Amino acid sequence: MDKVNFGSKKVNKDDKPELVSKIFSSVSNKYDLMNDAMSFGLHRIWKEKMYVVCKLHDDEKILDIATGTGDIALKFLKKKNNLAITCLDENSEMLQLCKDRLLDNGYIKGVKFNRSSMETAKVSKNYFSLATIAFGFRNFTDHKKALKNIYKSLVPGGRLVIMEFTTPKNMVLKRIFENYTHKVIPRIGEKLANDHESYKYLAESIASFFTPSEVSDMLIDVGFENVRYEYIPGNMVTIHIGYKC
Repeated sequence: MDKVNFGSKKVNKDDKPELVSKIFSSVSNKYDLMNDAMSFGLHRIWKEKMYVVCKLHDDEKILDIATGTGDIALKFLKKKNNLAITCLDENSEMLQLCKDRLLDNGYIKGVKFNRSSMETAKVSKNYFSLATIAFGFRNFTDHKKALKNIYKSLVPGGRLVIMEFTTPKNMVLKRIFENYTHKVIPRIGEKLANDHESYKYLAESIASFFTPSEVSDMLIDVGFENVRYEYIPGNMVTIHIGYKC
């Protein structure tokens, strides 16, 4: 049976979705608090940068993949008018938090919720103008299969924007980053969420993830064009973009 990365371990490919889902079920009730604590609030700046890169227009049809608690979807809905957003996540607890968040902010019209992985999601062909993934791509099981499904769902001219952690190339920054993610983040998780192991996995999943150039190669392999990526200052986060032509 095929093996895939699960943090620092190799697990059976068929087992990874359930293992990842258990992680996010464990962290769901403290997810937003931990994002603020782990990044010192910087994730808000990173997501604002992602919004800028998306070049969002009114009336777009958006697929927000691995939507989590819905912060990207909420940001977009506040910024532009008449958006149609499908929030997709395979974890029921996270998707419920997303649903509650959007409904609490008065966003009902034009919002759909889909509990599924991107690898298995039933999506309409040539439907969405934008697909987004914020810090969820590394948790996929079959990245190529997911990308092919995303590509199918986009209209010609549609774009995919992925924001993901990356290990800095600079050796000094790399050592600081690795020390922080492997030693400090699990301790924060234990202190604030009583969950050392889940945050240990999240740190390990960053270390075992593809390089930015490898992600670009995958996008190109499934048909995306005009593929590029850029580092957010500090080189800890990368934003990728590719177009369906």
